[in-house]
Amino acid sequence: MDFRLPDELQMLQKTIRKFVEKECLPLEQHLCNTDPDWVELPEDEYSRISNKLKENGLWALTTPVELGGGGVGPMGMVIAQEEKSKTTIGTAHHSPFGGEPPGILYKAKDEQIEKYLLPMIRGEKRSAMANTEPAAGSDAAAIQTTAVKQGDHWVINGTKLFSTLADRADFLFVTAVTDKEKRGRGGITMFLVDADTPGFKVNRKVPVIRPQYSTELLFDNVVVPDSQILGEEGQGFNLFKEWAAYGRIRMAATCLGMAQRALEMSIRHAKQRETFGKTLAQRQAVQWMLVDSAVEIKTARLLTHETAWRLEQGEDVLEEASMCKLYATEMAFKVVDRAIQIHGGMGLTKELPLERWFRDIRVMRIVEGATEIQKFIIARKMLR
Repeated sequence: MDFRLPDELQMLQKTIRKFVEKECLPLEQHLCNTDPDWVELPEDEYSRISNKLKENGLWALTTPVELGGGGVGPMGMVIAQEEKSKTTIGTAHHSPFGGEPPGILYKAKDEQIEKYLLPMIRGEKRSAMANTEPAAGSDAAAIQTTAVKQGDHWVINGTKLFSTLADRADFLFVTAVTDKEKRGRGGITMFLVDADTPGFKVNRKVPVIRPQYSTELLFDNVVVPDSQILGEEGQGFNLFKEWAAYGRIRMAATCLGMAQRALEMSIRHAKQRETFGKTLAQRQAVQWMLVDSAVEIKTARLLTHETAWRLEQGEDVLEEASMCKLYATEMAFKVVDRAIQIHGGMGLTKELPLERWFRDIRVMRIVEGATEIQKFIIARKMLR
C-alpha cells in the first residue's frame, strides 16, 4: 500500500502552495491590518488573483476538461482545498479560486447549461443553497416550503433560513415539497430560481459569529417553469444529500488547511518567544500541545484522503464523509484554540488569522450537518 501522493498531485500541491505564499498571504496580511472583518475581497484584488489563477492553470480545477476545467477528481480537490485553505483568501465565501460549480449543477440539462453551469465556470454567476428553514435544519426532509404544479409551471411558497450570502447570488438551488406524502422519499424537488424572479425576496441579513452573514429568504407565489427543475421531479432530497456529502469532504479539507497553518504558526512562535529565560518550545506544556495538534491533523488527513480516494473509485461514501466532517471540524477547532493559547495576547488580535478561523470553524461544526447529526448518520449505518 503506497500512501505517497501520485506525481501529478504532488505537483498540484506544490503549485498551489507557492501561489498562496506569493499572492495570497501578503494580501491577507494587508486585509488583517486594514479591514479585518472583510466579507468579500475588493473587486480589483478579486480580479487580479482570479486572472493570475487562470494564467497558472489553477482556475476551475475540479471542472471537467471538456468544459474547460482541470478535470481533477476528489483526491485532487482535497489536496487543492487544503492548500487554498491555509489563507483566509481561499476560505472566503466568494473565493477567487473559482470556476468550480457545485457538483449537482452538472445535472443541468438543455438551456440550464448555458444559463447557469457555463457562466459559473467562467466566474460570471454566483449561486446559493436554499434548503434550511426555521423549523428544518439538520432534518432536511422536514422542510415546509412547497411547490404546487399549475400547468407547465410551479408555484413556490415558503421561508428559507441561513442561506449564506444569498443576497449576492444570481440564482439559488431551492428545495421544495412537491409530494407531501412521499417527502424525502421522492417528494422533494430542487429548482433553480433566478434572484430576480417576482415573489422572491431576501427578507433580512442574519448576523453570525463569523464575518460572513446568512440570510432569511421569502418565496411568495414564486412561479417557475418545468425547465427550472434540476435533475428530475422528486430527486431534490437525493441531490441535496449528494451536495452535502461532497461538501463534507471539502469542508474536512478546508479544516486541514486552517489547522496545518495554525500549527506551523504555533511552532514558529514557540521557537521565537521567550519567557523567563526559555523559549516556549522548551516547555513541555507547549510541546504536548503541539504534538497533540500534529497527531490530530495527520489522523484527519488520512481519513479525508481515504474517503476522497474511495469516492474517486465510485464508492458510496456517505458514512465516511460524515466521519470526515465530524472529526476534522472538531480537530481544527482544538488546533486553532491551542494556537491562540500559544500565541497569547497576539492570538486574540485581528492582526493574525487565528481568531477569524476560530469563529469560522465554530460555524463549520454546525453547518452542513452538526457534529451530532454526523454521529447519528454513522450510528444508523453501523447498527443496521
